[in-house]
Amino acid sequence: MIELIEVAERARTGPRLEEKKWNLTLFRKMQELIKEYDLSSRGVEEFINTDDHLADDAFEAALDFIVDVGAYCITTNRVIHFDEEEVRKAVREAPDQVLMGEGIDARVFKQGIVDGCKPININPGHHAPFTEDLGPLVAKNFAQIPRTDFIEGFNFPIVDGRDVYDQPLEAYAAIREVAWMREGVRKAGRPGLAIVLYPISTRASSLIAPMNPKLGLRPTDGLLMSTLPDVKVEYDHITTAIVFSNYGYFAVNGSFGMAGGFCGGPEGAMIEGIVRPIIGYIAYGDSLHYTGVEHLAYVMGERIVLHPVNWARSVVFQALSRNTNMIYMEWNITCSELCTETGLLENALRSIEATVNGAALYAPRVSRARMNAGQTPVEPEFMIEVSDATVKAKLKREEAGKILQQIADRLKGRSPEKGKTIQECYDLVKHKPSNEYQEIYRKVKKDLVDLGLEFQYT
Repeated sequence: MIELIEVAERARTGPRLEEKKWNLTLFRKMQELIKEYDLSSRGVEEFINTDDHLADDAFEAALDFIVDVGAYCITTNRVIHFDEEEVRKAVREAPDQVLMGEGIDARVFKQGIVDGCKPININPGHHAPFTEDLGPLVAKNFAQIPRTDFIEGFNFPIVDGRDVYDQPLEAYAAIREVAWMREGVRKAGRPGLAIVLYPISTRASSLIAPMNPKLGLRPTDGLLMSTLPDVKVEYDHITTAIVFSNYGYFAVNGSFGMAGGFCGGPEGAMIEGIVRPIIGYIAYGDSLHYTGVEHLAYVMGERIVLHPVNWARSVVFQALSRNTNMIYMEWNITCSELCTETGLLENALRSIEATVNGAALYAPRVSRARMNAGQTPVEPEFMIEVSDATVKAKLKREEAGKILQQIADRLKGRSPEKGKTIQECYDLVKHKPSNEYQEIYRKVKKDLVDLGLEFQYT
């Protein structure tokens, strides 16, 4: 792997380019690669890709992009270039498992297997906005979910009555975030559970601030450092990566391709969804990657966008599985809000497709999450049940595709449902959903049983 200090040097000395020109270069190159590798006319009618050659071609297109175009540092306005041997070597060396947490709470997070029919790794939350008064209690509730491998922090606008603004308050807020998370996992009886820092700010000062093996981030914990959309990186993240890698921390990369942006449609986003994890590993040393393909309208919570985005997402997962050791995850986001039938149907669809594609499941959350209304423990517990039912049914891609199409038919024409806050639909003291949410939960599970899934408990 290229040394991180070498990446930093290239970010400082690479060819200077205006960001607007980079965006246009990216768009043109994506369209060129789609045609060269014939990515737009093969299997797009499927809900889950079953063409292994297509996955391999998409992977080669992604490598061509990295070698020919590189990555863009938004801090220095310079292009970072890599040669083919450096890229292929990085792909070969990427870890296929990460040891996280300590003591009896230690976990091994592994790369999944396409069509593997095995239980997958789980991050149940947060990556969502919560007020500071709920912080430790929310963390406790998510840590109480037995299958939890790690939990991520959350963001908030006010700390100790002060607006989180500029470096001093950002650094302080990051320290408080980790302290609340540490308190929450301790109260859940899982003091060794791995914690991942959710950035209050991407400045190196706030990312490094919580490093404290006793009260803050331990070397068995991690942090989120994402490759930005359109294959862009930040100098502060490279700085942070140099520090954290020296002490053994792991890092998580948010790296999906975005349909509807400068990459174009699902096919261009498919290439980006493969490129960004690889860049995340090279530039930041990221070892876990939530990736795939999303549509801009879905991420913005405007409308439920499914096919062919689901198909493109499956190609990304299969390309990484077949050609790398990289550990990839699917971010289980929904347009619909908490305590809604539509939200759980969206959740179920993603849980099935992730499991069949060998993707670990990451932080189910409302896409446009309102304060204290982004997630409850219900969604990850449901996600785990659906994933385990998928494993129990030994669903392969073709079979899963038929079930997913039926779920999509139920979602067709629906608008995103408005929902409730966590306080309105979940008892954080008793670790229990409201009666209303329990009824919705049971109804959606029954619908899935009718489609062929078999749950351990009904």
